Amino acid sequence: MALKNYLLILMMYVAMIFFACNKPVKRNNEIDKIEIATGSCLRRCPVVGLIIDSTLNMQYYGGYRAKLQGYHYGKVTQGFWDTLNVKLRQIDFKKLDTSFIRLPLDAESAEAIVYQGANKRHVFVPIEGNTGPAASVFTWIINSYRSIKLQKLNSKVKFETTFQFMMPPTPKAPADQVIFPPPKKK
Repeated sequence: MALKNYLLILMMYVAMIFFACNKPVKRNNEIDKIEIATGSCLRRCPVVGLIIDSTLNMQYYGGYRAKLQGYHYGKVTQGFWDTLNVKLRQIDFKKLDTSFIRLPLDAESAEAIVYQGANKRHVFVPIEGNTGPAASVFTWIINSYRSIKLQKLNSKVKFETTFQFMMPPTPKAPADQVIFPPPKKK
């Protein structure tokens, strides 16, 4: 009789572990939405804009030099959204610089707006030539559209970011705005 009770308790324990392990844990994510955009530069920088929100919707705009042109939409997974939140927390996005720094015209840069309830944080990060964690996370977010099944939209998406709507720069930039100057002629 003791063996039967022991086996019954063991089976109940295994069943509880099995059901507990298969139940996804809902994360308490900090952010509600992120908008991120890149602008054109003097080289081959694509113009891309993304909006990703807590309902797992992704809206995309591909402009000048982007591989995927136009307005598109799709769904991200809960795992992707959770990872995005973890990555933003790891770079301590609340402490990122919100001042618009004078960005070089020949290097890719990103503009992002992170929404938390009624609050939003507007940040600017140079991407190219920047090996910092913020540049790495923003690059990961910007390139995330490549792994999402997107469908073409017939209407425009309203963005608060502006980098994706900047006109391509003129061919010559002042020397003080260039990171990689062309070689001097002899």
